[in-house]
Amino acid sequence: MFSTFNIIRASIYSLVFLWSVICLAIAAHFQSVLSASDLTRFVPFAIFVSSATLAIILVLSAFSVRRNMNPVSTRIELGCLGLMGTFWISLGGFLASSASETASVECFVSATDLTPIDGGFSTEAYQAQYRVLEAFSLFNAILILGFLLLLFGLAVKHHMNGRRDVWFSPVTTFDWFGRDSKKASKLPAPVTAYRPRTQSKPMTPPAPQPPPKRQVSDRRTYAPRPARTQSRQPQMAYVPERRPSRPRPTDRRHRPDYYRRDASPRR
Repeated sequence: MFSTFNIIRASIYSLVFLWSVICLAIAAHFQSVLSASDLTRFVPFAIFVSSATLAIILVLSAFSVRRNMNPVSTRIELGCLGLMGTFWISLGGFLASSASETASVECFVSATDLTPIDGGFSTEAYQAQYRVLEAFSLFNAILILGFLLLLFGLAVKHHMNGRRDVWFSPVTTFDWFGRDSKKASKLPAPVTAYRPRTQSKPMTPPAPQPPPKRQVSDRRTYAPRPARTQSRQPQMAYVPERRPSRPRPTDRRHRPDYYRRDASPRR
């Protein structure tokens, strides 16, 4: 996830890169159309400033991709921003104070011909492109110098707060607005944190308290029984059936009467 500072940095560098491409295209067009004179001295300078800015931005952006191994520290980026800002403020001031802004353009067939021809590159087109080049030069100077002051102010602030490594840290990985420290402060203290020792005090047993006094009332109160929420179910157990045992004589054994002594006599 990109931080707020990296989004601001990428937006500013993108605008500067786009306007530098436009300035380079206009200056290259002037170089191919206009003949060399005292009024066209700004053209080579504009080409140099635009090319140098594009090269610096490309290098800074290429190193910013490698977040863990970014060799561009804060002081190096401040130097690059100061160099680009000086180039663009010089070009903008030169274009604003030069007499080339109100110059007229005449087209000839060749460099040795002295008779101008109609058509081709007109004075209105030249002056319009000149103003665009001047405006974009000043815009680049304002953006670059503004970002330079912002980065330098944040670096000085962190330096005064005790973070001396701000000058040697990469710009893309440093916590400029202190959001990581706020998140870390919300976390609880670790278990191994140092706790100051306090003087031990002797433990005194608590004084015995008298038992609470009971109030005697005339009526005897009964605590209500709790309502039975579940009815008791009868418990069932299996009892095996016992067969009646046959009585056995203890005095004599049962012997069959073969002679039928107990039979009644015949009549």
